Amino acid sequence: MKNRNLHLALLMTLFAFLACADDPSPPAEAVMASVPDTLLSVVAEMGVRNARMPMDRLVTSGQPMPEQLLSLQSAGIEHFVSLRPTTEDGAGWEEELMAGEGVQFDRLPISGSGSLTRDNVQAFAAIMDEVGEKTAMLYCASSNRVGAMLALKAHWVDGESAEEALELGLASGLTSLESSVRDLLGLGSNTP
Repeated sequence: MKNRNLHLALLMTLFAFLACADDPSPPAEAVMASVPDTLLSVVAEMGVRNARMPMDRLVTSGQPMPEQLLSLQSAGIEHFVSLRPTTEDGAGWEEELMAGEGVQFDRLPISGSGSLTRDNVQAFAAIMDEVGEKTAMLYCASSNRVGAMLALKAHWVDGESAEEALELGLASGLTSLESSVRDLLGLGSNTP
């Protein structure tokens, strides 16, 4: 609860600062440019593992704890997406916690390289379409699966080049699944 109050105070201070600035109406671009940095700072201060912000309004990370999830909601996260099966240690409690909290929560169970299929990427793309312009958090145990799915979606669905898609995946937390993702993107192995 103490962290939640601290984060609310930080956000309120930011908004008060913006409201009291000499220019009563800062350009929208300036306000939006400060939001990602502020949100990522808040998420990092909460101690969420491997937190990154590869795109505006999109936080990727490892598994948040229950109190972190509630604080993240207070900090402005509107949609949570877990790529962890409910049977995985430390997962499966989020649906109950988020019920009635006024945020959206989706789960797409991705259990490893065998789950990196076109069907799963299409399901992931549908969830991301639902996320739309909302501020969202995608997570798994470490953000590795998140990076993998974002990379594959970028290439297979969004038409990005394989190299750009891989860069997005790496920026989002892709680590041990990199070799599998490279193969699926047609880039081959990363070994010399």
